Amino acid sequence: MKKTLSVDGMSCNHCVQKIQRFVSECEGVKILNIDIDNKILEVDIDDEKRLPYVIEAVEDAGFIVK
Repeated sequence: MKKTLSVDGMSCNHCVQKIQRFVSECEGVKILNIDIDNKILEVDIDDEKRLPYVIEAVEDAGFIVK
């Protein structure tokens, strides 16, 4: 199931790499797209219950999910 998250604080490729590193540790989650300009993270999750873990991973990386 595709989910789109608005991520505040993303501004460069280093930010993208950091988000990729943290989110890739979430089981059952695949990153589809990270759009720096629009500050969007699109993921495919195999279970709705995993979404809070994705949000937590992004926040642990130092960003704010809106």
